[in-house]
Amino acid sequence: MRIACPSCSAEYEVPDAALAAGPRTLKCARCGHQFQAALPEAPPMAAPVADPAPEADSAPATGPVTAPADRPPPSRGPRQSNPIDPPLPRLSDAPASPPDRLALAGWVMTTVVLALGLYAGFAFRGEIIEAWPASARLYQALGLS
Repeated sequence: MRIACPSCSAEYEVPDAALAAGPRTLKCARCGHQFQAALPEAPPMAAPVADPAPEADSAPATGPVTAPADRPPPSRGPRQSNPIDPPLPRLSDAPASPPDRLALAGWVMTTVVLALGLYAGFAFRGEIIEAWPASARLYQALGLS
């Protein structure tokens, strides 16, 4: 059944089985307001007509055995004060995690290797062009020949 917070009108889907044992105190995940929730009252049923007492010489009536009506239905576990399905937090609400030291070291090493490669390509461009003549077009396009 759908239950709405009386304070902020946030809606939650709560299974009927969670409220079968009676009213429960729920806490709104949005505003923190605590309120009582229960299943809606069923219309009263007509009282069954009692059978007259069986006569002594007749056989006893057989039929299904029913539990007394004054006993509440069994509970399915401990009572909880939180809604069953609170809304999921948004990604923007999550706290930022501190950077991992190994990840930071990896980024620094990657930057250093790329910088050394660019420096070597510039400093040894003559030797690179001599060893690989096709690279001369790249250096001319970059204006480094």
